[in-house]
Amino acid sequence: MSARKPTSTCLVLVGAVHHDPAGYNKLQRVLAAVQPDIITLELSSYGRGFRTKNSRKLSMRIRSQAQQGPGSEPPNILSAAVEQLLAAVQFPFEYCAARKYAAACRVPLYCIDLSRISRKRLRMLKDEALTRRNIATLLALPDKNLLNSVNLCYKRAAAVWYQPGDRLRLPAVSCPADSDRDRHMSRRLRNLCAKFPRKRILHIAGWEHCVNSPGQLNLYGLLRDLSPQRILLDEAWSDNRPGLSGSPD
Repeated sequence: MSARKPTSTCLVLVGAVHHDPAGYNKLQRVLAAVQPDIITLELSSYGRGFRTKNSRKLSMRIRSQAQQGPGSEPPNILSAAVEQLLAAVQFPFEYCAARKYAAACRVPLYCIDLSRISRKRLRMLKDEALTRRNIATLLALPDKNLLNSVNLCYKRAAAVWYQPGDRLRLPAVSCPADSDRDRHMSRRLRNLCAKFPRKRILHIAGWEHCVNSPGQLNLYGLLRDLSPQRILLDEAWSDNRPGLSGSPD
């Protein structure tokens, strides 16, 4: 790993598509290239604790119910919908990649999402989405290729990534709860930048939070005055494309 860091930008925002099957390796390469001093993540403290306590138990429950449902697949084959349900109760690749890098390089990792919203969503997931009836419904849906769905999301992201905000046709946030989360995370990041002005801070989030939206509606809009660099976690991070892709904002 090079000792010289590739850019002087204090804050770097990495936009990812959640559940990307190749996301772990892509993010490992981004972390190695940026070499952050501090890593933050779109995951709440509650969400981390919930998965630590419940991930294994809930994963076994989902697999068991999926394999007993009507028209279920062989034991090692699950529909994309059920795979996404599994991903919702397991640690996301963003956390796994960031945790490994943070431990190896001895840098802090902070989960800075809003716990009260995470608590509400995870309780609803546990009470409603993980029922035998819902899993049977998911198994009855036409199957989709998860990788194809993820690639379509990245294409959509790339189409709007560098567009001026006044031309953007993508809503910056999908609901008031997302707006609350972005305001909360932007305050945490702003405080870290003020406290550690010489440190490289890298934040990992869903790509929608990092687009150049009109006004100050999403995370990037709330932090635009800090001139953060944005990196889209797409196919540019393959092994034959070393270094940082795209241009800083």
